[in-house]
Amino acid sequence: MLGAALALTLAACGGSGEAASTSEASDVLLEGEQLDAMVAQVDKMGIVEWHGQLLTKNPDNGGKRIFDLDGRYSPSTGYSELSMDSAIDGDKQQVDYLVVAGRTYFNSDVWGPNAADCWADITDDPARSWALPTDLDPTWPVAAARAIRLSGDGVAVGVPAKAVITGMPRGLFPAVPAALDGVEAKAVVEPHGHLIEVGVDVVNMWNELPAEELAAIETRKAGWWAMTMKESQDGASIVPPKYVFDPAVTPPSQCKRV
Repeated sequence: MLGAALALTLAACGGSGEAASTSEASDVLLEGEQLDAMVAQVDKMGIVEWHGQLLTKNPDNGGKRIFDLDGRYSPSTGYSELSMDSAIDGDKQQVDYLVVAGRTYFNSDVWGPNAADCWADITDDPARSWALPTDLDPTWPVAAARAIRLSGDGVAVGVPAKAVITGMPRGLFPAVPAALDGVEAKAVVEPHGHLIEVGVDVVNMWNELPAEELAAIETRKAGWWAMTMKESQDGASIVPPKYVFDPAVTPPSQCKRV
């Protein structure tokens, strides 16, 4: 009788284990399917229109805005139009960028409305191109993500630290710390019809770094990356700048006469 009871117990445990395994596999499949659907959604976008916002921490916990980036990105050409609105260290400024065929151009709001079509080539000027991401493709929070679990209508994911750092302004993080190799940031990606919303927890990503490396990074200025992306309804192509001039030589008011 004892042997029979033991056999029944083992059989029952085996059945329970198989059911649990099947359930977990089903959940993973659902998470993967939801993430795959969002990857397919961004892959179909002709021009990706996106808005990124860097905050000190999760806005739900009182995080403060550091700056905004608005952009249009063409997957077919790799060209980008970006606009930065920042208030870093209390210095408010609005700057436009255009990246075409490997060249980076700059237009400042201080030049006035008459210089709206005028651009300075800043390809070799890191001081003025610091706000540009190293990787201009804004779909990295979805394309590089690993599904972890369902989260509401979205998916909680892990995003490689390298993708996070190269997807944010290069001036904040000139290089990816070696200690972050293999580390993931926790994030949530969620579809809202034609819009995909992203929240990346950068604060906790830093916890993986040794104290000596962490001390060299301005982590207080990079705690949360909030983002939306959608297909642009403006079908206009991203094209080379109309007027290119050297503002050190020619006043912006005269740039169209160069």
